[in-house]
Amino acid sequence: MLLNLSISNFAVFEKESINFDKGFNVFTGETGSGKSVLIEALSLILGERASKDLIRKGKNSSVVEAVFDISGNKDVYNILDAVNIEIDQEDFLIISREILENGKSISKINGRTVPLSLLREAGRCLIDIYGQFGHESIFKKENHILLLDSLIQKELAPLCAEYSQLYGEYSNVLEEISTLKNKLVNKDAKIEQLQYEIDEIDVAGLKENEEDDLLKEIKKLSNIKELQGSLNEASNILNSGGLNNVYSMLNRIKTYDEALEKFLLRFDLLLEEIQYFNYDLRDYTEKLELDESKLESIEERMSLINRLKRKYGFTVEKITEYRNGAYKELNILREAEYSLNSLIKEKNIIYEKLKNYSEKISDKRKQAARLLENKIISELKDLNMKNIMFRVNIDRKKDFSSDGIDDVEFLISTNLGSDLNAVQKVVSGGEASRIMLAFKKISSEAGSTGTLVFDEIDSGISGKTAQMAGIKMNYISENHQVICVTHSPQIASISKNHFLIEKNVFDENTYSSVKRLDDENKIYEVARLLSGMRITEQSLNNARDLINHI
Repeated sequence: MLLNLSISNFAVFEKESINFDKGFNVFTGETGSGKSVLIEALSLILGERASKDLIRKGKNSSVVEAVFDISGNKDVYNILDAVNIEIDQEDFLIISREILENGKSISKINGRTVPLSLLREAGRCLIDIYGQFGHESIFKKENHILLLDSLIQKELAPLCAEYSQLYGEYSNVLEEISTLKNKLVNKDAKIEQLQYEIDEIDVAGLKENEEDDLLKEIKKLSNIKELQGSLNEASNILNSGGLNNVYSMLNRIKTYDEALEKFLLRFDLLLEEIQYFNYDLRDYTEKLELDESKLESIEERMSLINRLKRKYGFTVEKITEYRNGAYKELNILREAEYSLNSLIKEKNIIYEKLKNYSEKISDKRKQAARLLENKIISELKDLNMKNIMFRVNIDRKKDFSSDGIDDVEFLISTNLGSDLNAVQKVVSGGEASRIMLAFKKISSEAGSTGTLVFDEIDSGISGKTAQMAGIKMNYISENHQVICVTHSPQIASISKNHFLIEKNVFDENTYSSVKRLDDENKIYEVARLLSGMRITEQSLNNARDLINHI
């Protein structure tokens, strides 16, 4: 149950705190006073997207906070427990949203920052908001199965959980079967092609860094003549006698300085080493020869590597990756027939289980449909739809879907003698509002969300019909908290707690405020709803009669 809603710098509201009670709570006020703003505030608490446009002009941020009593709401406790948010059985649940001027928002549950997805999940178990255009949901056929299921949610929940898991497994197996069947198209040709590619890469025997070594060898073999010429020239220089002349010069002058003996000894060693070096250089040069066949072989090897790179990858590593992938694919194809047969057997087993659960779910829906038909007709007769016929048509789908095997559609006839037809083709907006109110009343008996919010559900109805709508909501409020925004004096007169939203202008700024009405002020507000701004003694008496009649 919603205990309190506090808003700060939110649209036309500067600072308001509203305390709610059990039972039937009604908000009234002139058009534009801010009634819809309160609904937006509640929507934010339930995880709807925030807009910086909701921040009051001249302020940097806006805050909305709601306090809930969740005693006995096991669903909320389970949701919060799953994310390690502990709440004592006697504690309140506090949800807040702060909207920042950059358009982002901060969401908190009992002071802990949480993602919007958690607010949405918990919100579904806290408040059900039926907006002024909520009746339009009945015009969409895909919503009919959701509305029917909402009436038997507790019974369906365990069956649907099992069905959902099986449906996921079934969908995955079907996808695997489809993939394998596609692979098996031209299987022999694919196997032959993959084997050819694997053999081509394996026979090549590629090695890492092989290209660098081959390029070095090509460079060497392509420049043999220049190598030979340069090496011969170097050898000739070493044999030219220049070094011997240096030795003779040092030997001639050594008598003048004994220290030169050491230099001569070192030079002897150098001459000997140079002589050996020259011998080795000459031998190496003589062995150098242009091997045309070897060069051709290396160039062919390089050509093979480049061809494989163009075909399978731009590096040896990529070629190897391609080869390994082809090998896995080859094995899959060779085992595909066996795998396909195994998957088909698995699919058939899951199919039988899925069929069993879908039929159990369908049986529950058909039982609920018969009860719904009778209850809807009864409720709509109270709402001045006298000659109504209503049927829940359940056909079997061609295959399983995420919500079962049933194709559900609501059929209706609103006039005597008319044939049943699809709801969206027959009913008006006002009639759709009454149908949805009837659904809400029936679902409340099935134990729906603790707090129901009706935003201008009186759209398109008035007089006795509006009064009956109020009686229906009052009935719902016996077991659920009901919050209703309305323009209808008939609905307002039935409420247990009446709040008035007023808009005033001070210093060229607009401020809206909320106040709870006592009995006397409630009479004045109902009179205003009856007669407009000119409240007379007659309209006050009419308001008293309307309130006292309930």
